[in-house]
Amino acid sequence: MDFSQPHSLTALYKMATPMFLGGEGQLTDSQKFRNASFKGALRFWWRALNWGRVLKESSGDTTGALKALHDQEGALFGLANDGQNSCQSMLSIHATLQDVKLQQPREALKELGYLLGQGLYKTGITRPYLEGGTVQVLLQFKPGTPPAQVQAVRQAATALGLLGGLGSRARRGLGSLSLQSITGADGGVQTFTGMQQIQDFIATLDFSAPGSPPFSALSQTSRIDVSAHGDTAVGILAAINTEMQLYRSYGQNGKVNGQEARRNFVADHDNVLAATQGRPLAQLPERAVFGLPHNYFFSSTKAKADINPAGEGRRASPLLIHIHVLDGGKFVAIQTLLPGVFLPQGMAVDVKTRAKQSLTNTSVDYAVIGRYLDGFGKRSTLRAPQRG
Repeated sequence: MDFSQPHSLTALYKMATPMFLGGEGQLTDSQKFRNASFKGALRFWWRALNWGRVLKESSGDTTGALKALHDQEGALFGLANDGQNSCQSMLSIHATLQDVKLQQPREALKELGYLLGQGLYKTGITRPYLEGGTVQVLLQFKPGTPPAQVQAVRQAATALGLLGGLGSRARRGLGSLSLQSITGADGGVQTFTGMQQIQDFIATLDFSAPGSPPFSALSQTSRIDVSAHGDTAVGILAAINTEMQLYRSYGQNGKVNGQEARRNFVADHDNVLAATQGRPLAQLPERAVFGLPHNYFFSSTKAKADINPAGEGRRASPLLIHIHVLDGGKFVAIQTLLPGVFLPQGMAVDVKTRAKQSLTNTSVDYAVIGRYLDGFGKRSTLRAPQRG
């Protein structure tokens, strides 16, 4: 490579599902796309994909690997001035939107209400969102950027477009950016509109890290499934919405949206109900593994329980849902499970009912999510977790 010339990559994504990007009032027209949000997602996937490599280079020393990963990330993507260190990014990002529509809050997407959550859906959508069209992202690297760094960014941009998305509830399948192609500076085009191309990419990834990374990252216990197929993006995400709600919900009068309640987690319901009546909660509900906060409302008693990390914190879901656009107008739902350290050592969880309890037993069982994934009858596993 000639280091005197800048290198570039162009990634073309379809906006497969509605995207809630930025806070209320930050979207003024359909051309407003926050390059910083894309860069943040790119950094997330770069970290997730490179943890195994850096851990090996650090001879398995987690503390040393975290520092090395932080340093490498800062050198590539930039490091804010903290009074001691600062570093400019090796790449610039410029996004161009085409045929993307800005939709105002309205009564829509009711079939996605469970995945949207109360922050985005009440009697209708609560915030503007972007819908449809394409996003073309130009990634330009500074002259002298090592080829390995360019390749690492290319991998991250690909993973983002095959497994992830942008904006609020991106881990629940909203804001799925479906990668169609990546074009290199030499004009070579790599497409990702067929299942074989997706499988081939996943086969190149490093899953060597032990099964409890200290953040969301690929590891020996990672699992990637194609869970469903369909003819529309919203339709297939609605199928995910229904299955997740049926799997997780206790129901009301034995029903969940008119269907028979499965009641997979009766102990969760009973233990938290008892906590609202004054009995201490001994451990996290099983369903907390899907992420925190994890809140309850009991229609029988009108009692509430809010369960979240101390200090009003959050723990993002280890399950990532992505809707991908294939050739021929077909869609697939790809679900990725990234087990790891659920909460930092020593972090308590607040249980707020009429009183407040601090819960120190914060262990979770990722098999709970595994059983949810197993419930999709037409699933195919692209990457199975390593056993033992």
